[in-house]
Amino acid sequence: MEIKIHKLLYLSVLMFLSGCNSDIFIEDFLPGEQMDVAISETDNTKEINFKSDNWRLLEIVSFMGDSFTIESYTLDGQPVSFPFGEKEPAIVHCLSDFIDFRVEKRSGHKLQFTLNENLMNEDVTVLIKVGNDYKEQQIKLLLAQTRKYQIDSVVYDWDKFVIHEGYLKEVESITIDNKSASPMTFVVYPFRKSTREIQFYDPMIVWEEELFKRFLGSTLPQIIIPDLVDSKPVCNQTKVSFGSNYQELEISFDKELSVDVTIDGFDKRKISVFNVLEEYSVPYKVFISNPKTDKKSVFSGELHSSRPIDYLIFKKVLNEDE
Repeated sequence: MEIKIHKLLYLSVLMFLSGCNSDIFIEDFLPGEQMDVAISETDNTKEINFKSDNWRLLEIVSFMGDSFTIESYTLDGQPVSFPFGEKEPAIVHCLSDFIDFRVEKRSGHKLQFTLNENLMNEDVTVLIKVGNDYKEQQIKLLLAQTRKYQIDSVVYDWDKFVIHEGYLKEVESITIDNKSASPMTFVVYPFRKSTREIQFYDPMIVWEEELFKRFLGSTLPQIIIPDLVDSKPVCNQTKVSFGSNYQELEISFDKELSVDVTIDGFDKRKISVFNVLEEYSVPYKVFISNPKTDKKSVFSGELHSSRPIDYLIFKKVLNEDE
């Protein structure tokens, strides 16, 4: 009789402890140990149903190189600190220049993910940590790439268009020491290595082509740039890739144009071949928008162009010891 009483007393104590502190008995609140969730532009919202409500959102970790800022607020839009309390509904908005998604705990049994934008040129993996004081579980969230921006218009500030003419660029240099009495002739090619050089410049940023590719795509779009006709700017059909800082274009001169250079007997000369350049600079603004999100942005800076329009050849007399 005494043994049965002890057993009943022990069972009653366990039942009492269980009723007073149910969190001691850890239960899985997720359907699995770790869940994988993928969201994309066409399927941008997913929801997970939890088995219980004894959990909170603990941490959001990105595996991409760039970080993002986190804004958290209640369901009615009031700011709240993150991580927030267990069973407390709230929204976490994760933002950067290239990433925009939300994690929403709208009830104790549901967690919702929404992708607004992923401009990275790859899918981005984010780790969502949820749990309570006794257990932590993870959700691997995959953010697929979303649509890029497109160029709407390009505007040049013609009032600040500046032309520079007559600059010289050395393209070849050679020293000839003619030790014979007879003249010596050799050939130079003034335009063989010549190109039209285009450069985009923005004093406010360190130019990184990869950043432009995130906004505009791996194959950068082309824009029309001005040409000079009779020392006046004209927009024909000359195009360059916008986002690539430095580019070279072909010129209209025959690259195999040859010029004979003659050195007299017993003469020592330094032969320098120059291109005569025509240059201009003009401020620009490139207006872009995203057809999916309706977001808009503007790139501004200065465009520089330099192209050969003629050549000069100098023959400098050298002393024997030069």
